[in-house]
Order: sequence, then C-alpha cells, then structure tokens
Amino acid sequence: MQHASWPWWMSLMVMMMFMGPAMRFTFGHRRGRMRGRDWERDLGGGMGREDAARLDNALAERDNVIEDLQRRLTEMESRLDFAERLIAERSESHAAPRV
Repeated sequence: MQHASWPWWMSLMVMMMFMGPAMRFTFGHRRGRMRGRDWERDLGGGMGREDAARLDNALAERDNVIEDLQRRLTEMESRLDFAERLIAERSESHAAPRV
C-alpha cells in the first residue's frame, strides 16, 4: 500500500496559522494597546482645536474645488453637445442630395 505524502502547501498553511498569532504576541498589536489614554489618542480624541480647525478648512477647500470641477464638467458637456449637433447638421446637409 502506497502512503500519500503531505502536500507542501498544507505545511505552509499550518506554519502561517501558528506564525500569525506568534508574531502578534511577540510584537504586540493595536487592539492590545487600546486601553486608557491610548484609546482616546488613536481615535482622535487628543486632537487640538487648531488641528480640527485646519482639517475643517481643508475639507471646505476640497469641497469648493469639487464644486468648481463639477461646474466646469457641466459646461464642457453642454459645449460637447453643441459641437455634436453642429457636426450632425453639417453631415446631414452634405449627405442630402440637392434638388
């Protein structure tokens, strides 16, 4: 009777199953450090008023840029529609036989 060998990929999977938790235990992981004051700092609770104001200004500026780009895109769409209509009218006038 022939004995089946252990596939190489199974060995790799078993090694990875044990190495992941061992690495987290050895080097620590985020959930383990989220206690007390570290929790507030990591969630942004330690952010100052200046930082919050700077972020609000950056968001407002980004919103203004997005609105400007949307306006410009709408204008370009209308110009493209106009150009397409002109091209269609010219091609129809050249294709129609003159009587």
